[in-house]
Formats: sequence, C-alpha cells, structure tokens
Amino acid sequence: MLRNVRALLVISLALISTAHAQSRKPDDLYHVSPTPAWLPRSVFLGSQFNNGAVIPNLRLQWELTFFQERKDAWVFILEGGVGWAASLPATAVQGYYLPVSSYYEHTAQVGFGYRNHLPGLVHWGFQVTSGPTFYGAHFGTQPPDRRTAGVVQGRFQIGYQLRDLGLGLALGYSEPFGLKNRSFARDFVGGPNLGFFADWR
Repeated sequence: MLRNVRALLVISLALISTAHAQSRKPDDLYHVSPTPAWLPRSVFLGSQFNNGAVIPNLRLQWELTFFQERKDAWVFILEGGVGWAASLPATAVQGYYLPVSSYYEHTAQVGFGYRNHLPGLVHWGFQVTSGPTFYGAHFGTQPPDRRTAGVVQGRFQIGYQLRDLGLGLALGYSEPFGLKNRSFARDFVGGPNLGFFADWR
C-alpha cells in the first residue's frame, strides 16, 4: 500500500512539473510588449541631409505586431514626425539668387517593419513606410512656399537590447514623389537620415 502511495506521489509530481513547464512555454517563446498598442513604441531622433540643408527631425512610431516568435517580429507601423532646418544653403535654387531663411518638413506614414531582438543581445531591424510629407520654406525675395508631396522611406536600425528596450543607430533614406516643378523648396525634401532610435515594443 505504501509503495502504491509513493508511486502515485511521484507520478503526480511529474504531471504537475510537466503542466507547469507547458504553461510557461508561451512566455518563453513569445515576446509580450510591455507597452499598450495605443501608445508609441519607438522613437527616432536624427538629422536629414539634402542639397546643403541639415534638418533635425523627431519621429514617433506606433507598432502593431502581426507575427511574433521568440526573437523575430513583423510589425505594422504608423509613424508621425516633425522637422525644422538647423542649417540652410545660401540659395534654394542653384544658379539663382534665392536666399532661404527657414524650412520645415513634417510627415505621417504607414508601412511594415521587421524586428529581431533578444534581451542582452544585438537588436536589429528594418522598415519601409510611405505617406504624405508637408513642407514649406520662407525666402528673402519670394513669398513663402508651402506644399504637400508623397514620400517613400526605408530605414535600417542596429543596436543593443536591454531587456524591454532597444537602443542604437538608425540610417534611413526618403524618396519624394509628386513634387511640383514650381516649388522652390522641392530640392530639400527627402534624402538620407541618420540618427538614434529607441524601441520598447
């Protein structure tokens, strides 16, 4: 009788251990974001360079995961950003006297991205987004130029994953489309964008 009780006890403990391991398996295999989906989950702070203009810009991202494994994730991205020029060339149009005193470029984009990370290891990813860009400039000899165009943007990021936070460098490029020929500020739109990112998805 005692032998049967011991056997049942061993079997019960084994079943409990197995059930506990199975209940923990999803947490071990799948990343769970600490941030609600309606809050931003990533930020980019960098500078865009185009035809002599240096344009510091800030981008916030909302990331919705539609495929997730232990370290790989595909996300739907909604990005909004603002930027103002810190440095401008002497003229907005090469070969003409057209001094420019200020320039801004704001954008709202949607797209998809890939993220690869594990705590304590390298974080890297990329994304492709597109949407409208709202830009404008003030000139010394012409009325202000305010326009809307489209842009396609690609960005690659690499850094280090600190548990729930990824930090590092990001390099992107924006290609505008739908620019008006009569826009004096068109040559400043888009271009390479270099900066830092933080991702807490």
